Amino acid sequence: MPSLLYVGQQTADNLAENISNNLDRYKAGNFLDMEAKGDWRIPLSIDVDIGILSSLKQNNSPDSEIENSLLVGNLLKKITPTVARENRLWLRLSHVECLEYSRQRWIKPNMKDEDLSATINKHFFASTLNRCRDDHAISRLWWNHHIAKQIIPEDPARALKVMLARADIRLNFLERPGLAARPKLGKGIVRALERHEILLKQEYPFRDFMKTLNLIGAGIAFEVLNDEAIDKLMDKCLKNT
Repeated sequence: MPSLLYVGQQTADNLAENISNNLDRYKAGNFLDMEAKGDWRIPLSIDVDIGILSSLKQNNSPDSEIENSLLVGNLLKKITPTVARENRLWLRLSHVECLEYSRQRWIKPNMKDEDLSATINKHFFASTLNRCRDDHAISRLWWNHHIAKQIIPEDPARALKVMLARADIRLNFLERPGLAARPKLGKGIVRALERHEILLKQEYPFRDFMKTLNLIGAGIAFEVLNDEAIDKLMDKCLKNT
């Protein structure tokens, strides 16, 4: 089984500096001639069947986002959060193995060059933590699964279903890494989202619910509470939001 690959810093810098010169490659071509030479094939000590990524679904439906997150998360389960912040790993994937998926998922037909360049910079490069976590075509899928797996290890798909229902719900989970360290609290929020449809509605201010939870739940040892007690607390937070 081949090793997971990443590119060298010079290649990463060159691609970032020449987005506008490579627009045709992003729209309909590829980078295989460039990949065949230069520092595009630096191996990590992680073996993966990278061909599995060809199964990524290219539409943006909620179900596809869940399936893609599970696929990427399970395939790359051996990488650590530190490695998962490495731009050069995700850059390799979005420019080679997952180029077609990234293109179909994020590049729209007839985009103006200026808009296309901005889209490519946002979704094909992961140069900052926020961009890696929230925007990059592939890395965002890994982070979805990473958080869901920490909250409900035995059933990350269940957590993903509510996490990905709305962008701001996902953001609230990702912006609060402490939830992953407190799975009973995280599971309680998941159950609240499952029990109260209003929390999933686009017009509902989910961030306000989380703020209320921070206030009411401050100092509470969720680890010693049973599910029923946690559910009652969630109901109180909803009532007071």
